[in-house]
Amino acid sequence: MPFVAKIKTVSKEWIETLRPGLAGKITLWYVALLILTVFLLSSLTFWGNRQALLKEKQQVLENTVLQILATLDDRSEGQAMNIHDPDVLSGNIPKEVTVQLSSPSDSLIQRAGQLKSQLPIQKQSALELKVLNGEDYYYVAKPIQSGGKTVGYLQAVIGLGEVNLAQKVLFKQLLWIGGSALLLAAVGGLVLSRQVLSPLAHLNREISNLTAHDLNRRLPVSGNDDELDRLAQSFNQMMERLETSFQKQQQFVANASHELRTPLMVIRGHADILKRWGSEDPLLVRDSAESVGVEVEMMTKLVENLLTLAREDLRLNLATINLEELIIDSTAGLPYLQKLRVEYDLASDVNIQGDALYLRQLLRVIMENAGKYVPEGGKIQIKLRSEGTGVTIVIEDNGPGIPPESLDAIFDRFYRVDAARSRNVPGHGLGLSIARKIVEAHHGNIRAENVVPQGVRFWIVFGV
Repeated sequence: MPFVAKIKTVSKEWIETLRPGLAGKITLWYVALLILTVFLLSSLTFWGNRQALLKEKQQVLENTVLQILATLDDRSEGQAMNIHDPDVLSGNIPKEVTVQLSSPSDSLIQRAGQLKSQLPIQKQSALELKVLNGEDYYYVAKPIQSGGKTVGYLQAVIGLGEVNLAQKVLFKQLLWIGGSALLLAAVGGLVLSRQVLSPLAHLNREISNLTAHDLNRRLPVSGNDDELDRLAQSFNQMMERLETSFQKQQQFVANASHELRTPLMVIRGHADILKRWGSEDPLLVRDSAESVGVEVEMMTKLVENLLTLAREDLRLNLATINLEELIIDSTAGLPYLQKLRVEYDLASDVNIQGDALYLRQLLRVIMENAGKYVPEGGKIQIKLRSEGTGVTIVIEDNGPGIPPESLDAIFDRFYRVDAARSRNVPGHGLGLSIARKIVEAHHGNIRAENVVPQGVRFWIVFGV
């Protein structure tokens, strides 16, 4: 078995070696196209040359026949010659033409020309191709008229040996020219294609050397603004997005680990306390159980939020929703808003197609975020407007605001501004990420901005 496996491996390697690369495939296609082009042009040249030569032979034969008939016809100008006169065929007959005269009784009268054998005697025949003594000839037969009577018949042929010889020479020339062109095209095409594709091979080597540890590397751009440059630019842009996503993923894992580590440490500490002194102090057991319950509840909420963010697409149960009723129902009576003043400025009869549960969660996330940081006695305003084909919800508070450098990052997972990185402010930095996911699932967008002199304003826009 090891020997058979080795044979298979070697065979596979040989197949991979013989398999043409991109340069080879381009060369093969180029040569195949050139073969087709050369074949068509050579065929047209060969056929056209043969037709021209045959036409020339036909013309020579027809002119010779007409000239001889004119000397025997008493209706033509000059004195007509007798069909038995030896001088009838002693004129300037082309060397490749053979002419014979026959009597009405099909007996041969006289013949002139290079062909020694007797021609087929026919009384009348249009120009046709005949094979005589193994050679190709054009053959024609005409009656001879004199004094209104048929006094005999003329048969004439012209050999096509010169035509066939010329065609053989032309075929050899075309074969040599075509073969040389194909050989030059194959070699030149392979060299040129490899030269053209060498930057692509370099790009491939650069891409092969990339790993997760050097995502900051970029492919070189030659500046020629050709397809390879655009490919390198597109790849570099993809690498930038991949590097950003990888960094965010690393930050996400680090933040998730940090958020989970604290409650686990608290639970572990209380477990140790219960092991040591739990049986002796019932009050300690109760306090530890309450602390563990709080931490478990926080971990449960964190895991639920992570699952929400992990879903590729939120499954929405769409229905027609009156936003005025939904906003009031979602925000009225929230415990973390009891010490704040909430003002409503809502347009009536504003409806959208959405998921009521997710939209309620969206509003409560933003309101809870305001409730954490707005001081006691502060104010939150909620406005609802329908403008053209869009619906806008504005939630504004008079809290401490957000550092300008953090406005674009507050919707990232686990992101919390420095002042909020404390156990005194509950949460894990996932609420606004979930809010953005809900808005995007409803084909909308959300953004935040600071308010002068202080406060934060959230804009939520839905298309209708």
